[in-house]
Amino acid sequence: MRQKILIIEDEFLMLSFLQQRLQKEDLAVSIASDGDQAMELINTNKYDCILVDLMLPFISGFELISHIRANTINQATPIIVLSALGNEKTIVEAISIGANDFLKKPFALNVLVIKLKLLLKGHFISHTA
Repeated sequence: MRQKILIIEDEFLMLSFLQQRLQKEDLAVSIASDGDQAMELINTNKYDCILVDLMLPFISGFELISHIRANTINQATPIIVLSALGNEKTIVEAISIGANDFLKKPFALNVLVIKLKLLLKGHFISHTA
């Protein structure tokens, strides 16, 4: 069975690009373009990893991370933050509320793919910008 990934990103081109690239890795990819859509998917589906932007319409990425960690379905699901907000305070806050890793936009796609694969295999990786 293919591993399920949720991408939460409001920039259409970034969302499409990530979706296509991860599908090439033989992953089952679901997408949400705002916090409301993401909340609906998180509450009804179990994912193997969630990629989340912080600046989203309706519900922020920070709120989503907190909700995921309180949600019984996806409580233990690894979370990778993808955000243009990359100052130390933002990174520390995201990780302290439950993100497993943080990549500052723009990021190298191959770096995202390898970090994602490591998390999917159950390896914990360092929290780096």
